[in-house]
Amino acid sequence: MSEFKKIINVIPLTRIGLGRSQIYSYLVPLNLQGFLRPGQLVKIPLGTRDSFGVTSSFEMYRLAPEIKGYKSLDGLVDSTPVISEKNLALANWIANHCVASLGIVVKSMISFHAVKAKTPELIGYEKFDPDYVLTEHQRAALSRIVNFLDTNSTFLVHGVTGSGKTEIYMRVMQRILERGKQAIMLVPEISLTSQAIERFARRFGMDRIAFLHSRLRPSEKSWMWEKIRLQEKQIIIGPRSAVFAPVQNLGLIILDEEHDSSFKQYDQNPKYHARSVAKKLAELWNCPLLLGDATPSVETYHEAVTGQGVLLTLPHRIKADIGLPRVTVIDMRKEIARGNFSILSEFLKLSILDHLKNGKQILLFLNRRGSATFVMCRDCGHVATCGNCASNLVWHSFSKKLLCHHCGRDYPYPELCPRCGGARIKHFGVGTQAVEEELGKFLKKELKQKKQPAVSRMDSDSVATRGAAGKIYEEWSAGKINILIGTQIISKGWDISRVGLVGVISADTFLHLPDFRSNERTFQVLTQVAGRAGRGADKGLVIVQTYNPENMAIESAKMHDYEKFFKIEIRERKRLGYPPFSQLVKLTFRHEKADTAKERAGVAVQGFLKKKVGGVEILGPVPAFISKLRGKYQFQVILKLEPSLSVDLYGYLRDISADVDIDVDPESLL
Repeated sequence: MSEFKKIINVIPLTRIGLGRSQIYSYLVPLNLQGFLRPGQLVKIPLGTRDSFGVTSSFEMYRLAPEIKGYKSLDGLVDSTPVISEKNLALANWIANHCVASLGIVVKSMISFHAVKAKTPELIGYEKFDPDYVLTEHQRAALSRIVNFLDTNSTFLVHGVTGSGKTEIYMRVMQRILERGKQAIMLVPEISLTSQAIERFARRFGMDRIAFLHSRLRPSEKSWMWEKIRLQEKQIIIGPRSAVFAPVQNLGLIILDEEHDSSFKQYDQNPKYHARSVAKKLAELWNCPLLLGDATPSVETYHEAVTGQGVLLTLPHRIKADIGLPRVTVIDMRKEIARGNFSILSEFLKLSILDHLKNGKQILLFLNRRGSATFVMCRDCGHVATCGNCASNLVWHSFSKKLLCHHCGRDYPYPELCPRCGGARIKHFGVGTQAVEEELGKFLKKELKQKKQPAVSRMDSDSVATRGAAGKIYEEWSAGKINILIGTQIISKGWDISRVGLVGVISADTFLHLPDFRSNERTFQVLTQVAGRAGRGADKGLVIVQTYNPENMAIESAKMHDYEKFFKIEIRERKRLGYPPFSQLVKLTFRHEKADTAKERAGVAVQGFLKKKVGGVEILGPVPAFISKLRGKYQFQVILKLEPSLSVDLYGYLRDISADVDIDVDPESLL
């Protein structure tokens, strides 16, 4: 009679090709029989090397003749599971949805640092219960949510900046905590974590809060991980990766500023979006998901108004008598015509002096760090476009040509503007350092006193070191910084009552990027940064500098009119077949030789065509927006899938080359 042997399925924590099995079976040694369960970290032999893996299913029995060639587990690292069964189910969903290696997905979700847990430095905040009376719209929104605490309903809390969305989060969270459950609060940036922690600690106490982000030391992360797993921490705050916290009794998920592109992991696998993951996690735990935003993504708002979610509106600021800030749009073409070639308009300069005199803080905002991407005439604002596609052309410095990223046609750099004949053609883009230098010269000239206003910069360079973002925020909120120059970081969630003036140096940088979300990004960032002004006793002033004042995104942002923007944008998306009227997949092929990268992309396209799957539109191959990256040329293929199409995307893509970068539901086509 044949002997039965125990085996267990294990997910190796390494990248395995999509066309191969993602789960391996191993023999269970006698000393481990009876000790194994799903989610435990084990040592495994994998090929010719040792590796780690996570157990994925219960032990099974097979006859000895059936297990010839099976290897045995090397050992159990820890009897305590490093991932729950619900998060294992979530990992499988992510791997299929994002078309990613299951082992890499699981590895990104767990913490298994071989270090001793160490308590992080925690700031003590004085707890208080504010005497806060909800507005009528807040009461209505809160009532609607608390009636669905035992469901996986998705709520979009659409409120203008300063309308009290955070207070709703806290009231709902209080109900969840009273039930003995845990809550996850996701914020778009690490720099916003400290502000969120302070707010929630003052309401609920620091002893109930854990925070997770990439700048924690391994020992600190291990400490946080253990406290969450033991349910000693009920509130988890952090950026996108905090969605993987080892919660044991989840009752609520919140995504603040849900539109923000930081919720999408785009630079490494798995390329997940925290919003999609949160929806699946809410489904697994049968708990509500709150999406809060003044400028929700077009897809999210469309879902809410078509009944796939619940729309809750907060149309007024808490201080309704003050209202939203006044927005003034400055046409920079007219500034040039008057002889002002500065990056600061005359009105912005005068407003800076006026607000400094009145003791107000000033934000100067740039859309991005400032690499030139498009070519524009500074006399009339004309941007070079493709005659074949009517798409903005992109300047490629390595080839010294303008290129269309839709059809691949290239053009020479224009010497004269085809619209007005002007010769002031240049790359468009300016960085925070250039603004700081020009501002310094202006202030030194206009302000004769020895002590100049305190000016600081906040961009990805200035906050690269540990604790830098928190320090700038503390000095800014304490009023020690008079003028803060920054990029998108300063547009997100900062609530400082002393800010009287916001100056947008250029509203055009996103606007002319050759991407279907360029108008949406422009509207969102302008509305968000405008919302930093006028949160105190004064209305506040926002000055938007642009070469395209007639653009609908800029006009809508000026009027704080999301509905107007949405109606125009959704009509255009439907006409062109972009999300939410399709699902996009971006495939990037890379090689040291441009011809080889292009050839591989072409082979993949031919493979897709042979499958003859209806409802799939194939665009490309064309050179990627960044044509050469880290010594490799890049070519892109875009798949546009009809929403009603029922296709196994993992199966459809699994047989393409292993070195192809797959991005399902990309935030950008650049």
